[in-house]
Amino acid sequence: MVFPRITYHALSHLNLRPTEIDLMVFGELLDLIEAWRQEQGISRPYRETSIDEIIPAGLG
Repeated sequence: MVFPRITYHALSHLNLRPTEIDLMVFGELLDLIEAWRQEQGISRPYRETSIDEIIPAGLG
C-alpha cells in the first residue's frame, strides 16, 4: 500500500483497482495523478510547450 492520499486519488478519481495501484510503478502513478490535477485545474503544468518547440522546423 502506498501513501494514503495517493491511494485515495487513485481509487476515487482515477478509478483504479487496488491491485492496479499496488502493481503500478510509483512514478507512473504520480504522473497520472498530476495529469488529473492539471485537467481539473487544481495545479498548473511546470512548463507549457508547443509542438513547434519539440519538433524542429525542418522535419515538418
